[in-house]
Amino acid sequence: MSAFSPLVRYFEEVADQKSIRRAAERLHIAPSAVTRQIAKFEALLGMPLFERLPRGVRLTAAGEVMLANVRRMQRDFDGALTQVDSLKVMRRGKVRMGILQYMSNRLVPDLIADVAREHPGLSFTVRLANSPDMVDSIANGELDIGMCWAPPATAPVRRVRSVPVTLGIVVPAGHDWARRRSITLPECMSQPLIVPTPEMEQRRMLESLLRGAVMRLQPLVETNSMATMIRLVQSGAGVAVMTRATVLDEIGAGTLVHIPFSDRSLSRMNLELLVRADRSLSPSVALLLQLLESRFDAYTGQT
Repeated sequence: MSAFSPLVRYFEEVADQKSIRRAAERLHIAPSAVTRQIAKFEALLGMPLFERLPRGVRLTAAGEVMLANVRRMQRDFDGALTQVDSLKVMRRGKVRMGILQYMSNRLVPDLIADVAREHPGLSFTVRLANSPDMVDSIANGELDIGMCWAPPATAPVRRVRSVPVTLGIVVPAGHDWARRRSITLPECMSQPLIVPTPEMEQRRMLESLLRGAVMRLQPLVETNSMATMIRLVQSGAGVAVMTRATVLDEIGAGTLVHIPFSDRSLSRMNLELLVRADRSLSPSVALLLQLLESRFDAYTGQT
């Protein structure tokens, strides 16, 4: 359902198609009718929205501003429809959730299965993302809930839960270090290191600690795949810098051991459960958020 009059819908379609003729075909009306509506809209605003080209049209600066606001208002309207639908005894509803990569196999399938059994009318979108992108998507309304590393204090999000997560070295169960209770980062530099790629939060923490130091990070492997890091450690290729929460299943199975860093600045990272700061929650989102909050300590390896 569109929240807008034909005048605005025609404008949005022309902007998408970059052509009045193609927009008219999509709208199943005559091109002249589209042209009249665009002219009426431009007259109302007192500014041109499109630059006419030999083949098609291009948005003006005013047109780009208008299109961005039209799409934002449509997202808000769609969100309102979802909330209204969700009030119908939770027969319908959709939840859009952002998660870090390591949660995709262990956490989310069980969570969704539990909710879907009781509320079969709900549907879900699950997006894997890094923390900055996830926070942006929550702030602009593209995601309802996020579980990621702590964002800046100025981020326009509400922190529902914040739990410190232990960072350290992951080794095979038979490794010489397997009985260690803690370890320093310089000790680990003598081993073949498997580390996250530079855009990941754990890697940024490592680089920050090493900045200005004599030692330099020279990894055997750097990858943005948690599954690859785990498999490399299991195969004996090296030791990996990871959080304990990432390898809870492997720790439980007795195949891997997590040794926390004793370096105070490296030993903790905050994993947070976030929602948008200025938006009320639909019943379906509130339901999932409540379940996530009740399981959050287990997800982060605290229980």
